[in-house]
Amino acid sequence: MKNNTIVTITNVNGSKSFTLGQLGKQVIRYVVFFFFLLMVVSAIMIYFLSSKIDEYKLIQDKYHRLLVSNSNLEMNINKKETELLEIQEKVSDIEEMIGLEPKEGLEAGNRLDIAEVDAQERLLMLRSIPSGHPIDYKGITSAFGWRTNPIREQKQFHTGLDLRASMNTPVYATADGLVEVSRKNSKIGYGKLLVLNHVLGFKSLYAHLNKIVVNPGEFVKKGQLIGYSGNTGYSSGPHLHYEVRYIGVALNPKHFIDWTLKDYGLIFEQEKRVNWESLAKGIKWQWTLLKQLSSQKELK
Repeated sequence: MKNNTIVTITNVNGSKSFTLGQLGKQVIRYVVFFFFLLMVVSAIMIYFLSSKIDEYKLIQDKYHRLLVSNSNLEMNINKKETELLEIQEKVSDIEEMIGLEPKEGLEAGNRLDIAEVDAQERLLMLRSIPSGHPIDYKGITSAFGWRTNPIREQKQFHTGLDLRASMNTPVYATADGLVEVSRKNSKIGYGKLLVLNHVLGFKSLYAHLNKIVVNPGEFVKKGQLIGYSGNTGYSSGPHLHYEVRYIGVALNPKHFIDWTLKDYGLIFEQEKRVNWESLAKGIKWQWTLLKQLSSQKELK
């Protein structure tokens, strides 16, 4: 009996006693130890899983931020690609507008630099040499070349263009230049006459004017108002007689009226009497000099 254990269970119906031997006590100890071990392991597992859940939440939060960042990055990339395409289209438009052959393999930035340089040189040439319309264009009443003179009624070479214009239509300079002749009182020949002296050997002539608003020696800019059309001198009606001369030789003004940045190269094919290659070098030198002067002013 010494190695036995008596367990008494009491309830409302009374008490009952049980005797546990050595084996029973061992079983109870193992059961208690098992439950204790199970509780310890469970507690450890709960702690471990809890820490893993926190780590998972951190990872999930980082993943979410990465998704947002990636989404923003894709949006920025798409935006930059769109901007790049727009730049390339603009560069292509500029190249097409100035007649520049696209340079394959060049980045858009470099292509734009090349186009800009060529465009600036071309614009300088268009400002320096007569180009565009001297009046609001309404058509031509008499072309350049041989014709029957309407006053003398005889065959004569017409050295300019007669441009349709009513009285007192504004007349504008077709290039930068100096006023060489400003004849305001003549009633014969060209009538009231204006001659502008441009660079590189070019001159432009405006005849049969009704009024001249610039004086000899005055510098005028392309597009500046210089007078008003009229019917003075040997003229059969109001119009503007317009000439372009190169080193004293009369050229077809129609080629110069049609000369624009878009159709820049056309005049080189139409007007063969001008040494365009030499003039282009002169313009390039002039543009380089202007850039150097501009840089020196900035340094000061």
